[in-house]
Amino acid sequence: MSKRIAVLAATLLLVIAACSSDDPAVITTPDNSDESTTETSFAFTGDVINTYVENAGDFAGKSAADWDNAEFVRIELDEMSFTPNDLTFEAGKPYKVELANVGAVKHEFTAESFFASVAWRKAESGESEIKAPFFTEIEVFAGQTVELYFVPISTGTFDLVCEIEGHLEAGMHGSVTVTGTTPTDPTPALTAIAAGPWVTNGSEIVSSADWDTMETVEIDMGEFFFAPDEIHLTVGQPYRLLFINSGDVKHEATSPGLFTTIAFRKAQDASGEFKAPTVAEVETFAGKETELFLIPQEAGTFDIVCEIEGHFEAGMFGTVVVDTA
Repeated sequence: MSKRIAVLAATLLLVIAACSSDDPAVITTPDNSDESTTETSFAFTGDVINTYVENAGDFAGKSAADWDNAEFVRIELDEMSFTPNDLTFEAGKPYKVELANVGAVKHEFTAESFFASVAWRKAESGESEIKAPFFTEIEVFAGQTVELYFVPISTGTFDLVCEIEGHLEAGMHGSVTVTGTTPTDPTPALTAIAAGPWVTNGSEIVSSADWDTMETVEIDMGEFFFAPDEIHLTVGQPYRLLFINSGDVKHEATSPGLFTTIAFRKAQDASGEFKAPTVAEVETFAGKETELFLIPQEAGTFDIVCEIEGHFEAGMFGTVVVDTA
């Protein structure tokens, strides 16, 4: 899904050395008055990863890593930069990365190959926890913060960009380097992304869909229920599922059978947008809301449950019925 945007002529214009000069320290800027000057392209040179860490829980699960001592990294997103923009992580170590948008417009943090190369625990905001096999893009709204929890697995250097229109061209890019050695105990299960348990052409379905026809389904969550507890959807219809936590504690919505059969667009809350090949679990904090944008692809009846300890046992479960068009 990487867009591999071309442009950024300024990247090279700032580093043209005057080879004919006697002083090698002199830097010259070419005369731009000639409108026929040929634009150059920005080259993406980072390592490409076509697999994801299928057994991410073995490395990044709640008890698999020492999250109390995870290394903290803060990255500020602004107009138009990442600070820092040259990141280094060590394979096998748990990280908590805070993405703080200190700018006036939303910004995106996208390092698609890097995201596929790590073992994910979750992305978290002030409203939600989103869990996915791996993320592809994280957008942070102006003035908001999103936290990423992961353990790097594969070593290499990866491109980091903001792919919102005009932002990369204005210089919003950088790199991520993972040093050290890939863990061997346990052994990472690196599985082809194309073979993952989700709708593999989901991004194409999402891109071609008419989202103006989207229907909204509101789902109230409290102690301990989904209301309605039977949700009806139709194959091929774009939906916005709005989870509203009216309770006093956080609640979760997960439906593995449904989530592996949808074209997934994104999850969204008041802090940002979270894109992935599909979603695994969505936790919504008390008094907050989380949205899922999706298009069902298979008819069937699927369980929806809250797996937080004690909630399912207290009756927090329901069904999602997907009918043919």
